[in-house]
Amino acid sequence: MKRLALIILSLLAVDMLQAQPANTRWLVRLKPGWERAGARLPMSALQPLYPMGVSVQGRGVAPAEHFVLTLPADADVSSVLADWKANDLVAYIERDAVGYAGNSVGAAAFPNDPYFDRQWSLNNDGSFRAWAKADADVDMPEAWEVSQGSEGVTVAILDSGIHPGHAELAGRLWVNAGEVADNGVDDDGNGYIDDINGWNMVNESPNIRDEIGHGTHVAGIIGATGDNGLGYAGADWHCKLMVLKVLDNNHSGLYSWWAKAIHYAVDNGAEIINMSLGGTTELQTLADAVQYAYDRDVLIVASMQNFNTDEIYYPAGHTLTLAVGSSDPDDKRSTALAGLQEYGSNYGDHIDVVAPGNYIYGLSHLSDTDYNMQMSGTSQAAPLVTGIAALVWGHEPNLSLDALVQRLTASAEDGVGDPREDTPGWDRYYGYGRVNAYRALTQTVNEGPVAGGLTLYPNPSAGTLTAFYDQGTAMPYTVTVVNTAGQVVWRVQGEGRMIREEGLDAHLPGGIYIVEVKNTRVRLRGRVVVVLD
Repeated sequence: MKRLALIILSLLAVDMLQAQPANTRWLVRLKPGWERAGARLPMSALQPLYPMGVSVQGRGVAPAEHFVLTLPADADVSSVLADWKANDLVAYIERDAVGYAGNSVGAAAFPNDPYFDRQWSLNNDGSFRAWAKADADVDMPEAWEVSQGSEGVTVAILDSGIHPGHAELAGRLWVNAGEVADNGVDDDGNGYIDDINGWNMVNESPNIRDEIGHGTHVAGIIGATGDNGLGYAGADWHCKLMVLKVLDNNHSGLYSWWAKAIHYAVDNGAEIINMSLGGTTELQTLADAVQYAYDRDVLIVASMQNFNTDEIYYPAGHTLTLAVGSSDPDDKRSTALAGLQEYGSNYGDHIDVVAPGNYIYGLSHLSDTDYNMQMSGTSQAAPLVTGIAALVWGHEPNLSLDALVQRLTASAEDGVGDPREDTPGWDRYYGYGRVNAYRALTQTVNEGPVAGGLTLYPNPSAGTLTAFYDQGTAMPYTVTVVNTAGQVVWRVQGEGRMIREEGLDAHLPGGIYIVEVKNTRVRLRGRVVVVLD
């Protein structure tokens, strides 16, 4: 099994089950401007750790400062290290390491994917960057000991398409069983001809090929097959991937494409929808589509966007989506995506959680063997949350949508980032915290009449609807009522231990509503029916 190796300076037993494998890999960072004096370095011995000249979301190029030095097995390590450290172009040289979490819980399943050591978001030992922090990750190896995913879960990816023949995605694409490929007939009568693996909303065709790389990268984060001896490991190794192309070759798309794709995903059996995209315009068409998904127990995970402001982007701004921001290898909010100071993870009152999203390696849309594609942003954070959600739902398929959302938010790690932003409980920079896959799979949620113990009564109601919830301790809270168009029709704020807000529907017309209770610890939701006298 190919694994990231270690140079052993002394032989130590790990746990009586296995010993640390020998390693000849060292990580070298060169000082800025090294290119002008590179002749004084044995560059033939170095391989780039990060891609050189690869565009990062069209906003810049990753710096060529980090390299891998591979030493012969019989090398005199002390002598070689001394030579590198003496070179004034070397910022540092450090031993590569196996990616074990600093405070891992229980057993851990490490895949044999050869570049898993680059996936700091899944398992961070603190060596990815000089400023990285051990365990600033989602505890994915621990989570894989509990579940590696289920073929019974379908995830729809609304993006720029996919590299359909990529070896990492072999057998993973959703297949429309009611359609016959390439016969020019809408066999299943769903309004789309030859939609075998999804649909291209941009050109109205079954061609879902990715031309720009964004969608393939996102797909790999969610579901690149793990432990297959290739490249990287996605969060979920077995879920099916439905591909809906809604971004053109300029990385842009119409809201109508997005809304249409949401409907397609819901109508064709997707349980989770990933939307690593957003716009500042609030259109009712998109809000209606979000509501359509919610009403049918389909989770939409959306990126917050990358401009380091609290400006709202949609669909993340819609109450019924799960809005995701980006965190760094040191658990701080991403404020310089891909090292660019002008780009950072958005924040605001609508954020739910953050997830690792900066310097993320992934799959290429151009090649099965190029594993140097790196992208940064909330576009990368959102699919990691999507993959974790797929793991949880595959492991516990009877969870309601609201219980799943509560599980993801309640199990997030709070207070791990910059204390000036990541304050105790929910905050507008980290939401409920950085997601944790292991905790999401193993932490139970108190189930009452509504997920998390929130009680809504009477239901149906005719003007006396009451929301009741024991917060456990006094704290501020907000109760929000949303109609079927996704619009906020009532909101009340209070403070105390016991929430008992009465008459929430006193002036509302008949219909179905969603009531959300949000405090610094939880986000709870439930459906209610209001009837007219």
